[in-house]
Amino acid sequence: MPFSINRRYRHIQRYRQIGEVLLRHGFGYLLQQTGLIYVLPPLRRIQAMKRHHEQLLSLGSRVRMVLETLGPTFIKFGQLLSTRADLLPPDITQELERLQDDVTPISFVKIKNQVESELRQPLEMLFSSFESTPLAAASIGQVHFARLIDGTEVVVKVRRPGVERIIGTDLEILYGFARALQERLAKDAFDSVAIVDEFARLIRKELDYSKEGRNIERFAQNFQGDDTVVVPQVYWEFSTDKVLTMEYIRGDKVNNLDRLREQGHDLQRLASNIAQAIMRQIFEHGFFHGDPHPGNLLISKDGKIAFVDFGIVGRIDKATMQSLARLLVSITKRDVDTLIQVLADLDAFVGKPSREMRLDVVELIDIHYGKNLKELRFPLIAEDLLDLIRRHPLQFPSDLLLLVKAIVTIEGVGSKLVPNFNSMELAEPFAKDWVKKHYSIDSVANRTIDNLSDWSRIFQRLPTELDALLHTVNDGEFQVRFQHVGLDKLINRLDIISNRVTFGIIIGALIVGSSLLLNIDQGPHFMQIPIIGLFGFVLAGLIGLWLLISILRSGRY
Repeated sequence: MPFSINRRYRHIQRYRQIGEVLLRHGFGYLLQQTGLIYVLPPLRRIQAMKRHHEQLLSLGSRVRMVLETLGPTFIKFGQLLSTRADLLPPDITQELERLQDDVTPISFVKIKNQVESELRQPLEMLFSSFESTPLAAASIGQVHFARLIDGTEVVVKVRRPGVERIIGTDLEILYGFARALQERLAKDAFDSVAIVDEFARLIRKELDYSKEGRNIERFAQNFQGDDTVVVPQVYWEFSTDKVLTMEYIRGDKVNNLDRLREQGHDLQRLASNIAQAIMRQIFEHGFFHGDPHPGNLLISKDGKIAFVDFGIVGRIDKATMQSLARLLVSITKRDVDTLIQVLADLDAFVGKPSREMRLDVVELIDIHYGKNLKELRFPLIAEDLLDLIRRHPLQFPSDLLLLVKAIVTIEGVGSKLVPNFNSMELAEPFAKDWVKKHYSIDSVANRTIDNLSDWSRIFQRLPTELDALLHTVNDGEFQVRFQHVGLDKLINRLDIISNRVTFGIIIGALIVGSSLLLNIDQGPHFMQIPIIGLFGFVLAGLIGLWLLISILRSGRY
């Protein structure tokens, strides 16, 4: 069965709600494929069997509406899927980008109790004032404006009480759904369980506000001395894993152009500073803001850029950066072999590169061949690369996709501020500095020495390791371990089949034995019928009924 009985019936009401929502928006076939149809009432099952869809809405719109209806956890899951442009077509990812994590605020009493419980003091002893109306309310927590006892203006981010239990339930359901998809629909398309794993890892990080606080401090350290960027201060004495107190930064959203002009800001300069701040995060820090959309970028009165909401961050190491640099160079130099090798280094291949894929790579390179960095448009390159990935057995690591989305988002922000904005032009000096730094004679020499040192250690261990291997072979203790991929599923199916055959034999034996007892007509009677024989028939009937129900529920008959 796609969903185990225990997992399905532990949260039966939630499963039914999901089934109803999917059916309402035209995904009845998905209910049948995943086995979720069997948690719906019989009349709803009949409706699901019919072809039911909304003619006026696109697939992406219906997927977005399903996630919005199912609530905060699924909205966040949709926001993650919006970054997986390597798996989903643009029309769906664009719809998922419209998902807003904006929910009804919870009562101030619950927020007050949560803060006092975490900080172990009455609210009045911690803050001189604390606004009861939140500045923002999301699925995991909500943000309130407050003042410390000394008058310092702060924002307090408070996790919703009990949200971890709700998310835990929805994660369990998502895992069950992903396993069913993996088994029935997506064997060769993508690893649905791995996507839920990624989502679970990200959302558990977001649940821990202390991690966000450490992200903020790292950003502050990275931009220390930069007069174009301001990062809020974290007040750790008023913070825990469920409460985060930060400096309140007054500013206008970067997409509020009229307000920015009223403040006398130079939009060209702002666009340049924002792009350079992102490029510094990528090329210099290797630690970047994962969601720099206009709502997370504020402009202070003095023109400084304030990044907010550090729950989603990306990391990029030197090896990955080197691969990305080689990828861009291979495109501009029309080097197909190098580009394919870079994709292999990034573990992007799910299957073996085909001749068709090489031809598509040549076509991609021809589009951008001969252009310098100033002439390249990153969103166009990203779109072409993602289209290549979707059409062939390729899959990018999630951190790289987050990086691509961050740069594309900044390109969009800059384009709203300044027409014909080009982030690649601003990235050119950072890229040149990075190449100069990592491909200088000293840098190459240091890497060569490190590699020689690694090889030296390997050769030093080789005689000992080889001697141990020969001893193992001579002693007859050499073993080869064999693991058959997918064998567990076959074993589970065989177990189910053998159990059903066994129950069938037991039912047959009970019927035959009970018939003999009835004919012998011995022992205690009930209404002139031998009780032992009657009991055997009743037991056989109950076991047979249970077996019939389990077969019907499995959907395999």
